Amino acid sequence: MSTFSTPAILLRRSSYGDYDLIVTLLSLTRGKITVIAKNAKKSRKRFAGVLELFSVLHIECRPPRGRGMAILQDAALKNPFSDIRGNIMKTSYASYWAELVNLWLEEGKEQPQIYHLLRFCLDSLDSSIIGNEELSIIFQLRFLRFSGLSPNFSACSMCHKKIDDIKGTQLFFELAKGGILCKGCSSSRLYALSLTKGIVKQLLWIQENDLKTAGRLKFSRTSLSEGLTFLEKFIVFHIGKEPKSLKFLRNLRSQMP
Repeated sequence: MSTFSTPAILLRRSSYGDYDLIVTLLSLTRGKITVIAKNAKKSRKRFAGVLELFSVLHIECRPPRGRGMAILQDAALKNPFSDIRGNIMKTSYASYWAELVNLWLEEGKEQPQIYHLLRFCLDSLDSSIIGNEELSIIFQLRFLRFSGLSPNFSACSMCHKKIDDIKGTQLFFELAKGGILCKGCSSSRLYALSLTKGIVKQLLWIQENDLKTAGRLKFSRTSLSEGLTFLEKFIVFHIGKEPKSLKFLRNLRSQMP
């Protein structure tokens, strides 16, 4: 069987026996793939210093025989994102994004939009062009959009009143319905999250603009905290579990001044 090659971002790695590694990658042309890197732990030529988390690679693989895993034959390092791995907060955000991708995506289903989103966010995180928290808001909103789970911020999910026609500064969001509620409609809902109209409009603006434009939006500290809290709760609700990396990230943020 012929080999295949593709750009890829390393999402996860784990040991397999004494010498091998099992590696999960988000590839540009084949989506999420899991491959085995034979003798990766002792190889000093092919894989030394290459198979690190979040690294951008160009990989060459041999398809599996039968139902086994594809075999990683070569991996060329294109961007190691050294500044991410040298900063615990950046590493925590990158770990959260990578775990989300790994948890949600099906194996072998091409997802070029999510590949380019993750690549953009890792590039921006590594270079500090956009703040960590702002990037996480952008990543989560776009990830939800490409996964078909975009929150509805434009109108009340019950009465369909447009956001600009809703009076007051307070809105609510029902996770199960996936949309905002005006104050009148929220009174009968037991599990609606409170959101200010300001942050809802900012999140809606990010949804409607391209990545580079969205990265220029400025948040107050209060808006950043509100946006992150909401999106992380929304994602946990819809994927059905809390990523381990998110729990670590929240604990780390709580210790920051």
